[in-house]
Amino acid sequence: MNKKAKKIIICSAIGAVTLYFGLGIVGTLIATEGFINVRNCDVDLLEQDFYRVQKCRADYDSLKDREVVTFPCGKETLTGYLYTNPSPKGVIVFSHGIVNLADANMSQVQNYYLTHGYTVFSFDLTGCGRSTGKGIRTLYESTNCVVNAINKVKELDKTKDLPIFLIGHSWGAYGAVTASNKVDGVKAVASFSAYNTPSDMMYGSMEINTSKAMILVRPAEELGLFLHWGANIYQSAESAIKNNPNIPYVVIHGTEDTTVPFKSCSLYDNIVNDHYENVTTVKLEGIHHGTPWKTLEAETYTGECEKALKDLRKQYKNKLPDDVREEYIASVDKEKSSVVNNELLNLIDETFTSKIS
Repeated sequence: MNKKAKKIIICSAIGAVTLYFGLGIVGTLIATEGFINVRNCDVDLLEQDFYRVQKCRADYDSLKDREVVTFPCGKETLTGYLYTNPSPKGVIVFSHGIVNLADANMSQVQNYYLTHGYTVFSFDLTGCGRSTGKGIRTLYESTNCVVNAINKVKELDKTKDLPIFLIGHSWGAYGAVTASNKVDGVKAVASFSAYNTPSDMMYGSMEINTSKAMILVRPAEELGLFLHWGANIYQSAESAIKNNPNIPYVVIHGTEDTTVPFKSCSLYDNIVNDHYENVTTVKLEGIHHGTPWKTLEAETYTGECEKALKDLRKQYKNKLPDDVREEYIASVDKEKSSVVNNELLNLIDETFTSKIS
């Protein structure tokens, strides 16, 4: 092979590698800017079909009265909501997921624990609900949010002397588990549908929603994430569990979850075979991502209601009259669509209670 041919091959290889990683960096930037750095869960999110056909905060008498507090998280100001139990055995800090807020369907769990002896502190994470922020910023920002929420709970007169417990969902569950490794005083943690690392989450989501062939672009995707978010893309929820053997964790995941895919990127999948003595794992057969604390029957009914509204939209050629929509929503049995899994929530309660001295 002559020198000219070698030069062409070398230049072509360098060009291909540059293009490969360049597209990965640009693609990651587009993905994060298009979803992560935009507000997609303001209070008007509660008007969407998914939240209208099941119970949210406004549907619970127990959650009507609350104290609104604000606290800093970096440059942002987060809004929290304190629901006081008259004889609390502890305070539970709730952290919601992406495309959600404190007043949405996680209120089903807040109501359960408020009426089972706990004071509840829920809050809108960065870029969500009534908290400030252009967007959620990163897939590890929830850690910072939960840490600051815990510190606020430690300051409030009504909660500063109470045992602190954490319950999170999805992005908020990742934040709850990792925050337990960064601040003292957390007694126990319950995690619904958490991912293990931001890097795993980005890759797992792309893989399940596109093709197994995504493995070919993972090095480029990881480089793009690293340049955009730094080494925190590898911040591991499993490491937090490993570093805190005295904190019990209840790790819960649904087998039909395609948002945080059950296999590969979920915290559950990463720890289920490691036999940590401080972890209770719960696999929920047939349960999806959005409300893993509900019964399968309640989740199924919610999906049927959503489909009925979708079919109505098709019938009206995507111009569904408000009165028709409201009439259907009024016909929904919200008691049926919002039944929580008492056995599961009681397991969490027992885990928390075991850490109360």
